[in-house]
Amino acid sequence: MAYFWVNEAQQYLQGPGFGSELPGANHRMQPVRINQWAADNSFLTDKKAEIRLGKGGVDNAEDTEDTEDTEVVVHEYGHAVHHAQAPGFASSMETGSIGEALGDYPAVAVDEHAAPPYGRPLKADVACVACAADWDSVTHSNAPHCLHRINSDQTHADRISKVHTDSEIWSRAPPDIHTTPGPRIADQITVNAQFGFSPDTSFTAAAQTTVATTQKKHGKTTANPARTALQTQAIPRPTRHPALTSHTALNSHTTTRSRPAHCPQNRGRPGRRPQNGRGE
Repeated sequence: MAYFWVNEAQQYLQGPGFGSELPGANHRMQPVRINQWAADNSFLTDKKAEIRLGKGGVDNAEDTEDTEDTEVVVHEYGHAVHHAQAPGFASSMETGSIGEALGDYPAVAVDEHAAPPYGRPLKADVACVACAADWDSVTHSNAPHCLHRINSDQTHADRISKVHTDSEIWSRAPPDIHTTPGPRIADQITVNAQFGFSPDTSFTAAAQTTVATTQKKHGKTTANPARTALQTQAIPRPTRHPALTSHTALNSHTTTRSRPAHCPQNRGRPGRRPQNGRGE
């Protein structure tokens, strides 16, 4: 199952043109090991960029593996993609938070994208689709179960210096960008910008790179949704960068967004990141 979903994730990236009209994003054979971590955690190793999927613990069954949750597998593949684009990333709290977001967003997006062609049921409540790794998180979250969200109301002002919580500041932006240029261009915006992220980037610098990269490839009009989404997250603008000047009004769907009562925000479990890699 792990190899199946790694393949699906790479095919998803090739859909918007990565590897053809755009540089390949982790365009290589991806090493994956299953049942590796003697705990309910999975991670990407720094040296070999190898995905190691741990044991689960769903329903208190220690032989249940993280491999059985699509979104855990793709989350770790998201780390591998970003590692290939920006080696040495996640050297600070904000870079680590962005890195976790770049695992959560493709986890949800690939799972949702693959449901129709394979006849897999979508999550029962559309409002809860934005929850990542809901199956794997049943032992450490309240119902409805959720490890991380990509539709959180958190903004830059809500930072608490925990990568698995602050990640929700960045992961909200890609779904909001989707609303205007559509999924294909939105995925180009999100993933293509990552090639320009420095290993020690900040929320502000990553936002600057995202808008500038988008404007260079697609033009100012297409860059506006990215600018708006990042402004809505209250990510501070750099003092000198015209591409991030606040001339675009925030969309109503982002300024008044709310979450249904049956899909409360869940901050997920505390980060348990191994010393040699990036974890869930």
